[in-house]
Amino acid sequence: MTGLDGNLIEKSSLIAPKKILVATDLTDGEYLVPHAVAQARACGASVTLVHAILPAETLPLDAGGIAYVDWAKTEQDIQVALLGLAAQIESHGIECDVIAKHGFAAEVLEEEIKETRATRLIMASHGRGKWGQFMMGSVAHQILGKVSIPVFVVGPRSASFPEHANPRKILHPVSLDGDYRRGVELAIELARTFHAELTLLHIPDRDVEASIHPGCTLTWAENLFATLVPKSPVLEHPIQVTVAFGNLVDEIRKGAARIGADWIVLGVDESLPFWPLKDSTAYKVVAVAECPVFAFRHDAYAREHLKVAHSAALSAIG
Repeated sequence: MTGLDGNLIEKSSLIAPKKILVATDLTDGEYLVPHAVAQARACGASVTLVHAILPAETLPLDAGGIAYVDWAKTEQDIQVALLGLAAQIESHGIECDVIAKHGFAAEVLEEEIKETRATRLIMASHGRGKWGQFMMGSVAHQILGKVSIPVFVVGPRSASFPEHANPRKILHPVSLDGDYRRGVELAIELARTFHAELTLLHIPDRDVEASIHPGCTLTWAENLFATLVPKSPVLEHPIQVTVAFGNLVDEIRKGAARIGADWIVLGVDESLPFWPLKDSTAYKVVAVAECPVFAFRHDAYAREHLKVAHSAALSAIG
């Protein structure tokens, strides 16, 4: 698995992809299309709509509402629906093609990422009905844990806010035991692309960081980022730095609500397992956030390599 530092994906293609995949269950176009249009226009990308047709024999008898399957639709109906969504995107001057393929959603998406060489995926994290919501949620979780490209996820609480398609405020939670440098660089470039205000949120692990620097404060965090974050060209808005203490997911949710964030840019641990769902911080954030989550993979080697440097920097600042 390749993270942000992988040779197969250049930094520029992460920030400004030339090909964007949009996973659709054909009921989510109303809120996925605006995001696809905004992101494609911002970086001059083309779009491919992907619909996975789950094998009927794999479903329980009561799964009539499952995402990615509609028993009333024929394959011709699916193609017509996809072309209708593509027409909406093309009306904005964006090239768009469509793919409908039999198979499990996560596997189909992985295949299409390889075949199209896309460097961003846009998807929803919920379906229609109880079973559909679980399946779409599990697909989003599996994708977050497996693919190497950034995944932009529109969660259940953020689907009703199309204005988030053009972000004005971005929140980036920063974990100092990960490859946060690349994450901050990515968040900065996304803020630059959309002319948005960027806020860095650090939520210290009290058991670890308090032992290195007792009494962690906002001033300490600002000094730390000034010391360790690479210098970059000035943004239209000054980068804000905040610190919060408490439950990681809850503080990210509250931090995003406090600043009125349109996007949360969130690093995902490369070792993220598929099961259990409840153990994934990224999945939890998607489930509760009132704005979409732009999730990217941390690089495992870089994370381990930087731990010693981070500890030394913390001690020096103290």
